[in-house]
Amino acid sequence: MANTILKAGQIVRTAQLLLQREIVLPRTVWRQAEADFIGKLDDTITLRVPTTLASRKRTMRSNSALSPDEITQTAVPVKLDSHLYSLLNITDEELTLDLRDFTTEVLVPQVRAVVEGLEDLIADELAAANHADEVDFDEGIDEPFNVLVDARKALNDLNVPRSERVFVCGSAVEAALLKGDKINKVNESGTDDALREAVINRLAGFTIIGSNALGEDEAYAYHRTAVAFASMAPVVPAGASDGGTAASEGLALRYLRDYNPTNATGPVDRSLVDMFAGATSVERAEGSDTTNDRIVKINFTPAGTSA
Repeated sequence: MANTILKAGQIVRTAQLLLQREIVLPRTVWRQAEADFIGKLDDTITLRVPTTLASRKRTMRSNSALSPDEITQTAVPVKLDSHLYSLLNITDEELTLDLRDFTTEVLVPQVRAVVEGLEDLIADELAAANHADEVDFDEGIDEPFNVLVDARKALNDLNVPRSERVFVCGSAVEAALLKGDKINKVNESGTDDALREAVINRLAGFTIIGSNALGEDEAYAYHRTAVAFASMAPVVPAGASDGGTAASEGLALRYLRDYNPTNATGPVDRSLVDMFAGATSVERAEGSDTTNDRIVKINFTPAGTSA
């Protein structure tokens, strides 16, 4: 007997939970989400990113007045220039799947596809940013822990807050770090949280994370506010037979399901998971140039390739 067809409301809630468990890089940046976004692709929204402050100093017993600072937030325009989606045709036979089967055979691959698009947006911004400083990491010479300390000092000198710092690296850098005497992989078994699975260690003030969205020789040390990221759920069109949106924890998505009786290979239901998304490096103007003073690039040289 065929199973009851799931409603979009059930599916979008399941997809939202899957999305939250799968993501890594979007959790390391400043993000905002909105369900039922009524705008369109290429619209620009504004995110408010907290401003970092430095303390002031005066001589004791002096007559000078205290100088106040303004509590302001940096307004960062984020263009929603990416439509991330996964569209599947579901045959009549597949419509008999129950919730567990639908989740594993349909939703999981769709959400995974969208997640990879999210990761790529963040990775592209990390690479394209005008990095305020750089730290060299020669695998054949440098002790990995010392590289972390140098990156920490660079961020300290930039007055970056010490909390919410991450060190994100590609596979070759990750391997080099794990060969260091002071860095050992944390056992995160027993959880299906992708971020926990990606965490290598917490050391020198960084949460160290491996990510395949980065090139194998790429690595960056940064504060959460170095990149602003937004995801918006496009509105469910009035003509859709079933659909829903959800947003939480800085992530938003839409699920649509409709019927196509004229498909070339026979009638199918179409399953769509999608969102509008964008990411922007948070940069500070310096004359005619801009600099992201919350991120440090790691220049990695693999062992055996030094000059």
